[in-house]
Amino acid sequence: MDVLASVSKGMRVVDVSGEELGRVEHVVAPNAKAEEFEEAVTSSPQDVINLGLNSLFGREPKVPEIMARRLFHSGYIKIDAHRLFSSGAYAAADTIARVEDGTVYLGLTRHELAAQV
Repeated sequence: MDVLASVSKGMRVVDVSGEELGRVEHVVAPNAKAEEFEEAVTSSPQDVINLGLNSLFGREPKVPEIMARRLFHSGYIKIDAHRLFSSGAYAAADTIARVEDGTVYLGLTRHELAAQV
């Protein structure tokens, strides 16, 4: 079963140590066309620059290109965690250990989540 199907906006997000990180702001399903998108985007140096700028200033997710690719492939949640991260945080679907009782439990710590970006 797709873990993201069990996640909805507003759910609490907790790291592996039990620390509450924030609440789910967005849920994004895996992008089946991610590889086609990557091929199209990386076909010229200018497109790679645009992808990087979009991830920093425009479109979600606002992360470096390599992390954006991972998030697009696996699907992800955006965590409204402004007290921990300046503009929220992103957790790939494969970092979600379980979802139960209205809470998303990650399989990594807050520090490991921050280090992914």
